[in-house]
Amino acid sequence: MTIQMNIKNELGDFYSEKMQVTSEQYMELVEVSKKFYIEEAGFEMWLENGFMVMSSDMARRSILSINILEYDKEDDKQTNNENKI
Repeated sequence: MTIQMNIKNELGDFYSEKMQVTSEQYMELVEVSKKFYIEEAGFEMWLENGFMVMSSDMARRSILSINILEYDKEDDKQTNNENKI
C-alpha cells in the first residue's frame, strides 16, 4: 500500500514523502504514532520537499494523520498467508 503522513497545526499542513509499506509495517507505524503527543524529544519527518523537525510542544498542538493513498488487497493476502505459517 502507499501511505502519506500529514501533520496539521497553526503553521500549516505538512506532508511526508509517499511511502510503500506492507499492512504489517502500516500497523507498526500506527502503534508508533500513538506516542506522537507524549514524546519529549519532538518529532522528525521527511517531507515531499525536505525535512522537518518539530518540538514536542508543537507536536502537542498538532494533528497527525496517516493517509492510505493506494491499497493493494494482495498485501493483505500475503500478510494473512505469512501469519498462517
